[in-house]
Amino acid sequence: MSSKYMTSPAELQSRLQSLQQEYLLHGDLPAKDIELLFTGDFEGREVVWNARIMTLQEYARHHKVASDPLQFIDIRQQQGKFFIEIGLNIEQIDQAAVERTIIMIRKYKRLRPGRHEYGARSKTE
Repeated sequence: MSSKYMTSPAELQSRLQSLQQEYLLHGDLPAKDIELLFTGDFEGREVVWNARIMTLQEYARHHKVASDPLQFIDIRQQQGKFFIEIGLNIEQIDQAAVERTIIMIRKYKRLRPGRHEYGARSKTE
């Protein structure tokens, strides 16, 4: 893979099968912010999610947030690639958090482009 971004689900699936993995991780766990690739369904078709998962605390270090930000999913498409950014109200991103997040994205059938907030609030400042 010449780039960390991919568009072809078949190409990613082939690579994942050869590595015997469910997703490709860019970085080490545990972390506050991690990038990964996985496949999933979006608006009725299989896509490669070029994903970034971060803690709300890490997100707040780089963005202005309310005193009690909500978890979020932000989906955008650019030049045929699907990007998803997920902010979680947890202390750190570990393997279990990555796997739960992938399951959540794969099971949620009403994903739409844009930013969507959900869940419990954090006291991140």
